[in-house]
Amino acid sequence: MTEDTTSAPRQCPKCKTSEFQNRSLVMMLNECCHQICQNCMENLFARNVGQCPYKDCGRTLKKSGFWIQEFDDLRVERENFIRKRTLKNIRDTIKLVEKLFYRLANDINTEEVEADVKAFREENAELIERNKRRPSKDDLWIKRMLDEEEMRKRKLEGEHKTDLNQEKSLFNPRDVIDELRSSDLPAEVVLDRQRKKQIEHEMAEKEKAERIKRIKQEEKQRASERAVYGVVRHAGKPYFHSTPVISLNGPPMPSEYELIENNFIKHIREPSIQSIAGGFHSKLGCMRALFEARADLFLF
Repeated sequence: MTEDTTSAPRQCPKCKTSEFQNRSLVMMLNECCHQICQNCMENLFARNVGQCPYKDCGRTLKKSGFWIQEFDDLRVERENFIRKRTLKNIRDTIKLVEKLFYRLANDINTEEVEADVKAFREENAELIERNKRRPSKDDLWIKRMLDEEEMRKRKLEGEHKTDLNQEKSLFNPRDVIDELRSSDLPAEVVLDRQRKKQIEHEMAEKEKAERIKRIKQEEKQRASERAVYGVVRHAGKPYFHSTPVISLNGPPMPSEYELIENNFIKHIREPSIQSIAGGFHSKLGCMRALFEARADLFLF
């Protein structure tokens, strides 16, 4: 597949027939994803085997390996072909394994199945053993961590040996005495130079100690990050469930005492004597009016 035909009309490269000339044109594709019409395919592969008609390809193909083109984009066709071929092999393998499991679980020709499994194990013994010896991702990670730790230890040991050698060469009293004997310089100059070397060495040691401390802190932080495999849970206030209150009808209704206390019935008409005799009072009318005003207030 060397060209993109997503926008061009379908045309056979052999007979030059396009879909505009023949509405019933059927384009075929092969394993190398080269187009050819069905008539040319029948003529070129009359003996079921032939070479790809594209001059730069020349691949030997079978007639049974052609399929009808469905998509205009040849890249999609090629990807679809590879997916179907790969999934078919995977499905065949899974089907075979499930068939063996079913026979062994239900005692169907168990001797034959075990013989097949044994033969497969013997034929692929080398491959099976090689896969067993192949390290997993966890093994590789552990080996890398151990190698890094070993390198750090060797580096620290080397630095420690170097420091000891420097201290021996720097603070050797015999060298100072020999220099005083052989040198014409005053003793104060020799001792001052020795003190200067000692001060410089102490400052270098201090910087080195700070650097080692910083490296150890970084290693400790990396180790703590590597050791955390799960989600870090932060302790906090325990959860307490409270049932949510959904006020669809607005605020709660006031009681009879609140109606009088808050002057709700101040502007309510007083009932007649006949209504009072029947048990009606102004608070009932006020509560009914408040209920109707609040009904389904927050529903929409």
